[in-house]
Amino acid sequence: MPDRFERDVPVASALKVDVLTGDAPLYKQIYEALRGEIMRGERAEQSALPAEGELALRFKVSRITIRHALQLLALEGFIRKQKARNAVVLARHPVRAGWHIDSVEDIIAAAGDATLKILSYRQETAPETAEILGVRPATRLQCLRSVLMRDGAAFARSIIYFHPKIGSRLRRTDFDDVIVFRVMQRELGVRLREITHTVRAELATSDDAALLGCTARDPVLATRLVYRSDADLVVEVAYTRHAAREYSLTYTLGRRA
Repeated sequence: MPDRFERDVPVASALKVDVLTGDAPLYKQIYEALRGEIMRGERAEQSALPAEGELALRFKVSRITIRHALQLLALEGFIRKQKARNAVVLARHPVRAGWHIDSVEDIIAAAGDATLKILSYRQETAPETAEILGVRPATRLQCLRSVLMRDGAAFARSIIYFHPKIGSRLRRTDFDDVIVFRVMQRELGVRLREITHTVRAELATSDDAALLGCTARDPVLATRLVYRSDADLVVEVAYTRHAAREYSLTYTLGRRA
């Protein structure tokens, strides 16, 4: 039986088929292929891209892989993703990085080809975060401090606190994935039920300036993500700070049925 994504486009339709053979992740190869078509003018501005299912057939990958590739194009301003509609080409050249979130998969895609540079993994006190985690304010929490890197440059700094039941079972060497909650899933079998995302506009601190190459009191986009497991336990609270000149945040909101 064909995969679900293969049924989205009639088999009889004439489809271009590309075989991906590079060493880069599949979504990155698809991103590069579509990006090249847009920049060469093969896809006109304001024109619609093929449906996800058609692109999945073309590249012989899953629709999730296609969504990750489209997310990267949206982050650079090449396209605009639309709920229940084909993505639309906006520009032939990158405009500005942005962060578009509709799902957990979008959080993964937003990391793109970033890498994690670990600064420290140690116990710290953080009373407000401890309360979010449901433990006493004086509790010493395992804290992962890191910098997110892309093309050799830091673009964000991250401070992540773990619930004592989680942090005590993780080691610094476990964090080999820029998506830290995947480490919990892999190492401890933690399954996530929901993520609560909070965004604030703040001013850069001296630490921000030193790590992100900005100036103290420059605007920064500060985010907090609270991860709750299917056992109804808050397992992780992650704070990330981006230089505001580099990032915007976009949500697609629909009416609840």
